[in-house]
Amino acid sequence: LRLEQLGVRELTLAIFTHPDEDHIGGADGVLDRFPVRQIWCNGAEPDHESAVRLFTRAREQNIPIHTVMAGDRTDVGGVIISVLTPIGDIGDGGNEASVSVKLHYKEFDAILTGDAGQAEEAEMVAAYGASQLSCDLYKVGHHGSNTSSGTLFLQTLRPTYAVISCGGGNSYGHPTGEVLARLAEAGITVLRTDLEGEILFETDGQELWLVTD
Repeated sequence: LRLEQLGVRELTLAIFTHPDEDHIGGADGVLDRFPVRQIWCNGAEPDHESAVRLFTRAREQNIPIHTVMAGDRTDVGGVIISVLTPIGDIGDGGNEASVSVKLHYKEFDAILTGDAGQAEEAEMVAAYGASQLSCDLYKVGHHGSNTSSGTLFLQTLRPTYAVISCGGGNSYGHPTGEVLARLAEAGITVLRTDLEGEILFETDGQELWLVTD
């Protein structure tokens, strides 16, 4: 696994934003390779094989599983991880109930929103505002789908970098031209896994730099 190549030996916290196949598929294999101290999830009932397998494996290994909501937070080695959403009822536990988090380390901030759509983005803007949402790095919501990364959200975050996780030639057409246009209009530097492959950043809490071979 790439995590092993990077020197990872255990996971203090594994966050599964919501139980979609493309977000938890193969996660049980990660639990088999690394000790995991705890899992965060949105509490949705597992409704397909990968989700059932993941949570079954976690229970077999006695890994604590926590359903988190907005306001929950933890400190992992000096990195403060704060849950931004879900804010209320998770409904069917799908995209709009994604666990969104803010990572804060010294002067560095990152926002990761799973597949949260513009409705959930609007909830975050209303609840937190720019003072809590401004960041250096934004993991683009829903792989660059037009359902996410609304103009107001991007204007509130004002990140330097936006990373889009998507497969080359994917059948969904991610990232969409509309999202790319909104990111460009906001003056954000965009990096895409379908073009760049692995995207790895390092920070000392003050500066942020892109790791290249």
